Amino acid sequence: MGGVYCERRPSCCQPQSNMPADLVAQEDDCVELYSHQTVSVQNGRFEYEDSELSCVGRGSYGIVFRGVEIDTGRSVAVKKVARHSVKPDELKAMKALQSRYLVGLIDICNRDVETTYLVMELCDTDLDRHLKNVSTNGSLNDANFKILLEHIARGYQALYEQKVVHRDIKPQNILLQYAHESKRIVAAKITDFGISRVLEEDGNECSDPQLSNVAGTLYYMAPEVGANLLRTCHYDHQVDMWSIGCVLFQCLTGEIPFDECSLCRLFLYAAGGNYDAYDPPEFPSEKRVSNEIESLVWSLLDLDSSKRATPASFYKTGLSITGADTLSEGYTSLDDDCSSNTSRDSA
Repeated sequence: MGGVYCERRPSCCQPQSNMPADLVAQEDDCVELYSHQTVSVQNGRFEYEDSELSCVGRGSYGIVFRGVEIDTGRSVAVKKVARHSVKPDELKAMKALQSRYLVGLIDICNRDVETTYLVMELCDTDLDRHLKNVSTNGSLNDANFKILLEHIARGYQALYEQKVVHRDIKPQNILLQYAHESKRIVAAKITDFGISRVLEEDGNECSDPQLSNVAGTLYYMAPEVGANLLRTCHYDHQVDMWSIGCVLFQCLTGEIPFDECSLCRLFLYAAGGNYDAYDPPEFPSEKRVSNEIESLVWSLLDLDSSKRATPASFYKTGLSITGADTLSEGYTSLDDDCSSNTSRDSA
């Protein structure tokens, strides 16, 4: 995916001479036209209706439709993207990402010279919609939070092992599956690798120019990424740890940890290495967040990326907090899980 992607630019950061020209607000600038036709994919193996009714969401550089696998009747998600925006190394990474905690890639099809289709498993909803439409006060209850934490920890471990830096972890890119008729979360999966990058085999991220640009979504963007608006700052997996910290804080409090002006200050602090000026976000006392979870989130939201929790420590601590076994998959099949408890919760 070439160029710079940022879903929203802070209003307090006015355009300057060194501001990337293609730093855009995608949802405001992009108007999608639908053909309202049934589209056949991969020689008729899959079909979807190119309509607003079938549209289930937007990702980086693409739009996602609800489709069906003809032979099995299985529902699938079909992501339609511009072919030129899909790089071979990214497709290689996506094919290598085999984990039940990542949204599974079923097939890839180049329909014509302009369009590529990514056929993926279809989930019930995403975390953003769950927080807005299902949960109480925009936060998760304890049971749902622990499932989310465990599955994000396991999912990101799979990315880390494949040297993939996601760069856009946010509630919209965490898909959920429910226990049958309830809104109890039984699975959380990381999705949308449209602006992800694969580190070099030797782990030298500085050799990749794509790991020194502005990419991601503003409210979940690590300060060292935003600092590239001011000067060149190289980064690695630690930017995803910050994004996960923002997501967890939101799930616990119902609020994003930083507003636009706060983010502008953080970008300046990171660009200048002024880490002592940073005040981490505070948890409201009424939320009654445990000390160990507070400590985890604060470790993820350390302004200094060299002191921030690493993917390895996040994996270990996240599973420890949830009581999960780091040596096992820790994932109950949906049928087994749903049969044990189908009661609704407050989410």
